[in-house]
Parts: sequence; structure tokens; C-alpha cells
Amino acid sequence: MKNNLLLLSFVLALFAACTKTDTGNSNNNGNTIVTIDSSEFNGRLYVETYDYLLGTKISGADVFLYTNYEDIQRGIYLFYQKGNTAGEADFGYLLQGNYYLVSKTILKADTSLVQVLSKRTVHRNVYLK
Repeated sequence: MKNNLLLLSFVLALFAACTKTDTGNSNNNGNTIVTIDSSEFNGRLYVETYDYLLGTKISGADVFLYTNYEDIQRGIYLFYQKGNTAGEADFGYLLQGNYYLVSKTILKADTSLVQVLSKRTVHRNVYLK
């Protein structure tokens, strides 16, 4: 009986130690998005997803951000955002540099290059075919 109570206490303590707490601005995708930044080396990135044929925004598209083309082939993305109902994905502030974007729905996709500039807000439109 004493051993069972000790084992139960240990298991409960283990579960309590493994709980996740929110430590910042995070979205439903688990990414922490930096929305306030005063660095000289960061720029903000917004991605808007459009249907190529209709020219209308696509809500709920999956948008992935990669650091290089090889990571696209391997499936190793830096950030992931699900487009909101207005067809926009906000990646917040990122370190200046070149990134690859892959935006897709079930039937359509597009890969694009984007350059994030320091102290600038970049709006990138992607058109899914």
C-alpha cells in the first residue's frame, strides 16, 4: 500500500512538472511571433495568399518559411503560419535576410523568395496555381 501511494505521488509529480506554460506572444501554431522590436537588424513580414486565376485572397492557406531551398526539399521549415480569414499570415519580426515561402492549400501551391530588410515591413503576395 505504501509503495503504491509512493508510485502514485511520483507519477502525479511527473505530470505536474511537464505542463506547458505560455511565455510570450504565441499563435495557435505554437510559434512565438515577435510583434514589438527595436533592433536595427530585424524587419517584419506579412504574407498575403491569392488565387492565381480568380485574384481573390485565400483564407486558411498554410504558409511555411524556410531559410534555404534544401530545407524545402527536406521539409524543415523555420516558421509556419495558417492564413487568417483575410488571407494574411503575419510572421512578425525576423532577422534581415533572404527566405523562401511555400504557401499551399489542398489543391494549389506556390514557392516564392522574399527578402526581409532591416527596419522595414515587407508585404509579400503569393499566387497559388
